[in-house]
Amino acid sequence: MNKLKFTFLILYLAFSSSFAQNSEISELDTINSSFSEPILVDGVFAIIGDNVIFHSDINSLIEQYQSQYQMQGVQYSDFEIREQAVEELLLQKILLHFAAIDSIEIDNNEIDNELNQRMLYFEQQLGSKEKILEYFQQPSITALSDEFRPLIRDQKITQKMRYQITKNTTVSPLEVSKFYSKLNVDDIPVVSEQFQIAQITKIPDAAVLSVEETLSKLEDLRNRILNGADFATMAILYSEDPGTNRNGGALYEIRKGMGLAKQFEAVAFSLSPGDVSEIFETEFGYHIIELIERRGNEVDLRHILMTPKISNKDMLQAQSFLKSLKSDIIGQKMTFFDAAQEFSSDSETRYNGGLIINPNTNNSFFSSSEIDPVLLNEINLLEIGQMTDPVYIKLPNGKEAYRIVKLVAKYPEHVANLNDDYAFLNNYFNNIKQQEEINNWYRQKIKDVYIYSTDNLLSYSFYNNLLNNE
Repeated sequence: MNKLKFTFLILYLAFSSSFAQNSEISELDTINSSFSEPILVDGVFAIIGDNVIFHSDINSLIEQYQSQYQMQGVQYSDFEIREQAVEELLLQKILLHFAAIDSIEIDNNEIDNELNQRMLYFEQQLGSKEKILEYFQQPSITALSDEFRPLIRDQKITQKMRYQITKNTTVSPLEVSKFYSKLNVDDIPVVSEQFQIAQITKIPDAAVLSVEETLSKLEDLRNRILNGADFATMAILYSEDPGTNRNGGALYEIRKGMGLAKQFEAVAFSLSPGDVSEIFETEFGYHIIELIERRGNEVDLRHILMTPKISNKDMLQAQSFLKSLKSDIIGQKMTFFDAAQEFSSDSETRYNGGLIINPNTNNSFFSSSEIDPVLLNEINLLEIGQMTDPVYIKLPNGKEAYRIVKLVAKYPEHVANLNDDYAFLNNYFNNIKQQEEINNWYRQKIKDVYIYSTDNLLSYSFYNNLLNNE
């Protein structure tokens, strides 16, 4: 259980960020003497409002930090690592406490979508669903999902709370320049080695027969439902959407602009309660929808997804196509840019000539830590302008594909400067400013939360900072 929870935590930067080192924080009335001391069960480290931290939580996070630092070649004392773990978990629980007071909630659909993305990530990293279960020591994907959901919920709530605190925080170009000019030479951040990469992705086309079989099965299900079969039961038995099939295909509180496929959204909002849609297609496959209820601009619905099966032959054809396309590019029959625009299956990069945008910075530069390790190994073998051979990938929507990747540019590690690294510095200083906002929020709120611990929290420097407004 602990291995499960905290591997998940580390892999996804879960929960709230800790204070920066030596962060300034205000006066705190943490242990209010008007409260009687609670009776703590074995294993409880601290109570923060209605939230609990267990000793096992801290010990497991310590193990993960130790493993992480060992891989990075960084050394901290045992107490320093323990303090980091205590600080991380304590401040996370404080954010959760006030999120509950502010009625910040996360939609179940958002949790399910995030869960699906993470399951796909683990499958890509570990190789199969069976290996996922073996690694996390769980009997089934359902059991594993049930363990992950509350973790995702807490992470999402914490992120939302931090966003509420910092959403109006920005830095102007003048502020960036002032920030930069005040830095000592030794304090100017270093920009790690950066890569610009482009891709051409080929999703295999399902054979006509496979598409026809899928449409026939879905049409049969639709007819059974129209003749009285229960939609939810049909979804449980036949839907291929792992995020919703177990709850009868239900999606609740759907609003326009939530990130659903445009075709899906359009059909959902065209129906009246009780209607069952015609079959329609999205990037995920073929669907039918039953509208449960409409409340103004919000709907509840059920859906069934079926996807045409891709054969090994289909996959080999996609791989062969990209091999041929790479040869044409090398032979100067077309440019990579033009080939991406004409042939790539990835709509997000196709119109940029395949250039991949970093979602963390909204520019096209990636550090090595932001690139999948397998792909990074491939890229490190390339000279600028060269391409990989077709590489198998599994896309976020669950589909299998091949892609060729081009190394567009490579920039060595260097000390940041305003001319070349403005976007990096803007993000760097904005993070500092956001942390100051978080600190100010704690300064205002921390005195209103009840904290009791079996440990001596005063032995931790971050906690003394809270008490002494340092």
